[in-house]
Amino acid sequence: MADRQSDFIAGVVTGAVVGGILGGILGLVLASRVGRESAEGQGRDPERLDGTATSPECPRSRGLGKATESSLRSWREWEQEAERIAQVRRTLEAKIAELNEAIQATRAQLLIKETSSRAVEEKS
Repeated sequence: MADRQSDFIAGVVTGAVVGGILGGILGLVLASRVGRESAEGQGRDPERLDGTATSPECPRSRGLGKATESSLRSWREWEQEAERIAQVRRTLEAKIAELNEAIQATRAQLLIKETSSRAVEEKS
């Protein structure tokens, strides 16, 4: 019986080691492929979700005489979009703060009810 148990444990350990090695190799291959595709995608689309998008070159830095109407328009659009995103972020942060306050208030009420019900049970 002990022989069967040791064989089982040896099989589990061997399977875990072999699975870990194969999983690691597969992970490295897939991660490099996904990373390469991601880098190519960011090269085509500089607008990133993590907020690190690069702004178009400010036409004011080149001098207004050289700025074309389209570059001014793209700069203004970029500024407006950045401000809109900042406003949405502020609104979202305010809503999260409200939710946290409501959670804390509910938790306090539940603790009060639980404490009072325990006190009633102990008196009985």
